[in-house]
Amino acid sequence: MSARERMIRVYDRTMRGRYQRRYYDNSGYFNFGYWGTGATSQADACDALVDRLAASSANTGGRILDVACGLGASTKRLTETYPPGMITGINISKKQIADARKRVPACDFQVMSATDMAFPDNSFDTVICVEAAFHFDTRDRFFKEAHRVLKPGGSLVLSDILFRPVSNALQEFWHIPSANRVASIAEYRDRLAAAGFVSIDVTDATGLCVGGFRKNLAGWPGVERRAGRMSLARSLAAAPVCKLVAAYMARVCKTYLLVSARKAS
Repeated sequence: MSARERMIRVYDRTMRGRYQRRYYDNSGYFNFGYWGTGATSQADACDALVDRLAASSANTGGRILDVACGLGASTKRLTETYPPGMITGINISKKQIADARKRVPACDFQVMSATDMAFPDNSFDTVICVEAAFHFDTRDRFFKEAHRVLKPGGSLVLSDILFRPVSNALQEFWHIPSANRVASIAEYRDRLAAAGFVSIDVTDATGLCVGGFRKNLAGWPGVERRAGRMSLARSLAAAPVCKLVAAYMARVCKTYLLVSARKAS
């Protein structure tokens, strides 16, 4: 089994896990979210992340492509601001696309690689990608494909992560290609520029995204217990696991980025 196939299997299984679904309020999300707008739950923070990215696009209408759409939660949120018929979602997992189609039947979903899109040039006004580009083989190829399928003046908006050095085994397990190692925000900007983008903005949102997620996850079992949704025994068992996961993610995630860039008119 290839590293890519293993990654797909891991995500297909993990995103449907009982506790993951419960933590994300069965929303279909699976990301850190954005906690700078007063979110009170993980699902709220994930909605806020999509809203913030969408608002950073130079285009408030037109066709939008949701890259690595997962189970369709981000796509569903986009229907708050875009007509469903103008939204297309793609993902390399057939199972995730099947779930996305059930979650948002009015949108178009296709099984497709982010680095080899079967769309004509100049197809979309906005390309959005939530917390997935570090997996793509490679991120640079995705940037070039996004640039190609965008219309002149179109926007690429995404959240992305720069990781601290990890072991080769862990890097392979999570399918983070070596070519995607980026040392700094300045280098990240340079790679966008090399793909042809202009008006590039790359913001460090580590505290507002990873930091908020860490705090919320660590306290979640207690919140569930006090709300009567989790027994004392289960809360006590879940608390150290949640704290461990939260601490681990904060340790390996060096910088969480919010990114916007345009294709020249």
